[in-house]
Amino acid sequence: MRIAMIGWEYPPFKVGGLGTHCYYLTRSLANLGIEVDLYLPRMSGEGRRSDIKNLRIIEIGEPPLFPYETEKPLGGDVFESVDRYNTLCSERIDGDYDLIHCHDWLTARAGIRLKERLGIPLILTVHSTEYDRSANLCPNPWLLHLEKEAMEKADRIIAVSYYTRNMLVERYGIDGKKIRVVHNAVNPIGEGRKKEKIVLYLGRLAIQKGVEFFLRSAKKVLEKEDCRFVVAGSGEMLPSLIHLSISLGISDKVMFTGPLTEEEVKHIYRISSVYVLPSVSEPFGITALEAITAGTPVIVSKNSGVAEILRNCLTVDFWDVDEMANKIIALLRYDALRNTIKENAKKEARFFTWDRTARKTIEVYREVIER
Repeated sequence: MRIAMIGWEYPPFKVGGLGTHCYYLTRSLANLGIEVDLYLPRMSGEGRRSDIKNLRIIEIGEPPLFPYETEKPLGGDVFESVDRYNTLCSERIDGDYDLIHCHDWLTARAGIRLKERLGIPLILTVHSTEYDRSANLCPNPWLLHLEKEAMEKADRIIAVSYYTRNMLVERYGIDGKKIRVVHNAVNPIGEGRKKEKIVLYLGRLAIQKGVEFFLRSAKKVLEKEDCRFVVAGSGEMLPSLIHLSISLGISDKVMFTGPLTEEEVKHIYRISSVYVLPSVSEPFGITALEAITAGTPVIVSKNSGVAEILRNCLTVDFWDVDEMANKIIALLRYDALRNTIKENAKKEARFFTWDRTARKTIEVYREVIER
């Protein structure tokens, strides 16, 4: 089986779970014998190359075509860069492929055009919707239309959770019969030697992620416990979150790290005592699984896909800062509770492998090829 996969972010250039997903999924598919041509935006400097059999990385673009706002995108606007990249993919991708696999709105237009031009099936993986990204506040109508068009024209949709599947059915009117749920997985990090009294959030600083509620719960925790809160990551909400920590009077106990390297990410997971995923809307939440593999118990929003598969964690409504604070305090205070959740969660996480995710993805491929 030979597939053309169209990506957008990919290590070392990634901002969230989509990049992690594409990296480990393509490698697992290749190891299972699937020939994968992964198309990515061309970056400056030397091109990215694959180091394993059956996986080719092919960069498409006309420098400077950058996929991230930290770089200068073509035309100075990320939407223009996405449109240009999709146009180039639809014009240049050719070959004897069995199907096309694209991800989210970022590569949807290319997938739709290639399905029509090459006459082969289209698989769309939905990692996040505009309703998620906007936290259901003023979603962009143009993006909603594009997402709906891509879902309707895809032969199969892979949703990363039942939470997402339900949203596609209820908010976009998509027939549930064409949606398959394939949960994400985790690449184990491994424990460190010593934990510190740190409560961690790691991810994008966007309205979707609920970091404001994390800080408001921190205010309540710090009234009872002497600990530190770390907000790791970057995003458009960083200035307002710093201002909130000052107005709450907790700025001396909150560290904003900004972007971290891969090794720094592993280190902060390993030394933290509690990880909190307070998302307003979270299709999955790979960071919760990463924290678990580093020996850190997690508290996750009930509005998250990872809560569907993870039993050994504490859950909370994102808006309930009192309950969030109570559960953080419980994990900080009670060693027996923290250790029990930690050890059982680590055992549970062993089942969440990218090989398992890849095998389920191949089942979806076979559905559209063999029909």
